Amino acid sequence: MRRVIILGCGNFGQTVHHFFVHDSDYEVVGFTVDEQFLETGSFLGLPVVAFEEVQERFPPDDHDLFVAVGLRDLNRQRAAKVKEAEAKGYHLATYISSRATVPPGLELGPNSWIMEASHVHPYASIGRDVIIWSRSTVGFKSRVNDHCWISAGLLGDAVAVGEGTFIGLGATVASFVAVGRHNVIGAGALILKDTKDFQIYRGHGSAPSRVPSTRFAKFNG
Repeated sequence: MRRVIILGCGNFGQTVHHFFVHDSDYEVVGFTVDEQFLETGSFLGLPVVAFEEVQERFPPDDHDLFVAVGLRDLNRQRAAKVKEAEAKGYHLATYISSRATVPPGLELGPNSWIMEASHVHPYASIGRDVIIWSRSTVGFKSRVNDHCWISAGLLGDAVAVGEGTFIGLGATVASFVAVGRHNVIGAGALILKDTKDFQIYRGHGSAPSRVPSTRFAKFNG
């Protein structure tokens, strides 16, 4: 069993701890945070050490590391910590839920994470430091580039998601669409054509149909 430490003691760090403990071959042995955020010496019954000194307590030869930093600065803070952790010599852990559906032999980039009930289709590819939350779908031959976060989103076939992009709850990207770098695709948004870099798309509620539901029941009863 490989030992792992988790960078981050927030909600994401607690989530990572839970799934590593209950659904992986990793043994979680501690947490680390930047010294300026070090408020306690323990979290979830495990030691917390300053990231500046983490190599002394948890040598990289004997420990993997997972960067559990959320969406701060549109994934940029997590990307920066991934780079710092690798510079310290750590191998970055990956996770695929036993209850996710993924093609045989799927290769994840370092620090990537796939939650339960997600579905990654054949010939899709996942880059470095990609977080795919529960009930997301990544379509056939789609590509999710580095440092992205997909939160229960639906990607059609042959979609390309640019680096650093966030796709919110219930958002849909149509097949063959290219999403630019560092986009924010808000909850419920529908993307039907290519997007440029650094764009924001907000989801909107559907307008009610002029045909009442009683008509639907009449024709489908």
